Amino acid sequence: MKNVDIGVGVGLLTLSSSLFWCAGNFKDLTVHGYGPDLFPRILAVFMSFLAILLIINAFLGKSLKKEDHIDPRGFLRVLVAIGICIVYLVLVNLLGFATSTFLFLFVLMALLKQKRIILRIIASVTVSIIVWAIFRYFLVIPLPEGLLI
Repeated sequence: MKNVDIGVGVGLLTLSSSLFWCAGNFKDLTVHGYGPDLFPRILAVFMSFLAILLIINAFLGKSLKKEDHIDPRGFLRVLVAIGICIVYLVLVNLLGFATSTFLFLFVLMALLKQKRIILRIIASVTVSIIVWAIFRYFLVIPLPEGLLI
């Protein structure tokens, strides 16, 4: 797994460098404050940091061992999670950011076997509101508004 981790780390470093560079090409229409390149660049720096950690761990021999088999139930849950993400992308324009994000998080937590419904509701509402507030007041980026909210 050492060689795989190094390869993935180098690939992620390349991808994050490209993302950082491309974000600098966004047209900035703001008079002052943060431009449209801020969030992609933050993600690119974070991705670079994680890629470097992956490469360092590989060189230090801390790579995970290769699994002999893939758990079919776990693999199915990953596929379902990807499907939920695709449905979310469709619903966000129909139902709006707040409603679709709440539903997305609620269903995803159920998939991840969080049994306490009240905890799923509280977490989904809280995360949806916090993300909405960050985009609305800090980044000043409008989010999709749909039929409900």
